[in-house]
Amino acid sequence: MFRPLDVGPGSKTFEYVTVEDNLAVTVKMPFGVVNGDEPGPTLMVTGGLYPTEYCGVEAASRLYGMLQPEQLRGRLISVPVVNMHGFQWRTRWLNLRSSGLTPFDAKNINNVFPGNEDGTITDRIAHTLFKVLKACDMHVDLRGGDLPESHLAHTIQLRVGGPIDEKTGEMAKVFGLEYVLPGTPEIGHTSPGTLIHEAVKAGVPSIISEAGLGYNTQPKEKYVRLHVDGTLNLMKHYGILEGEPVKPRNQRYLDMEWVGVVTPRAGVFQAAADQGDVLAADQLIGRITDLDGSTLAEVTSPISGVVHTMYPQRLVYPGDRLYTLLRIGESTGW
Repeated sequence: MFRPLDVGPGSKTFEYVTVEDNLAVTVKMPFGVVNGDEPGPTLMVTGGLYPTEYCGVEAASRLYGMLQPEQLRGRLISVPVVNMHGFQWRTRWLNLRSSGLTPFDAKNINNVFPGNEDGTITDRIAHTLFKVLKACDMHVDLRGGDLPESHLAHTIQLRVGGPIDEKTGEMAKVFGLEYVLPGTPEIGHTSPGTLIHEAVKAGVPSIISEAGLGYNTQPKEKYVRLHVDGTLNLMKHYGILEGEPVKPRNQRYLDMEWVGVVTPRAGVFQAAADQGDVLAADQLIGRITDLDGSTLAEVTSPISGVVHTMYPQRLVYPGDRLYTLLRIGESTGW
């Protein structure tokens, strides 16, 4: 059996680890390992935790392809798709309603870490990944807007109140995106059972990078490059690669209070703002119209802040979420 951690110095290998192979189901997980000629830290990158966040999948694949052992002091472990079963089933022939669920057992993999080798398929996928992750020095989960999201580019740091916060905070800044979102264990995307939470709990500094428009199934190059360039920044900062990381011009923290905007009327949603737009309070950000083009309702921003997510649905019903907004905080000082 292929063991990613056994790939020797000066070697580059891409293979599939078998998670399960029996009469009921076969599941494999791709691992690309680039082990440098010289010793140094091990960085793991993961894509496809939510298998339709395609920019992260493409970036993880590209990082493996572009790096060679002679360039590295240390090791890159790239997992382009964590949840291969979901990736395979989210097609035009087998179109799951929720892209975040594993087809075999309908579990959300980002709720079951560190996994269980005696559990159902999702538990076993999580366990297979986590066995390798625990042996790494740091980890980045490459994400970027699921199918119903137009998503702001930013990094996410989990703050747990211990010494590891300094390292994850540094990673979140050095990655180099315009915004950094500090998270706590009470927030859904960093709560117990999530990959980032359990990695940090196990002592492995871990962050999330978000960049991409999930509804666009052909990943846009500029968002893929944000993931790739950010990972290269980390590798340079921690001495895995030669060179200096590129600093953002004006990197700022985001407030952790999520502000949702829902539609007051049923109708056609005409968005007037998108991810990354900086808003003033009471600014017009959308309209709800009838099919004759007449305006049924105007949608305004309840705060001064930035669009974290625009949900690009067309026909909406009262209570459907149109936007998630966040306030912009102080400079990160990096």
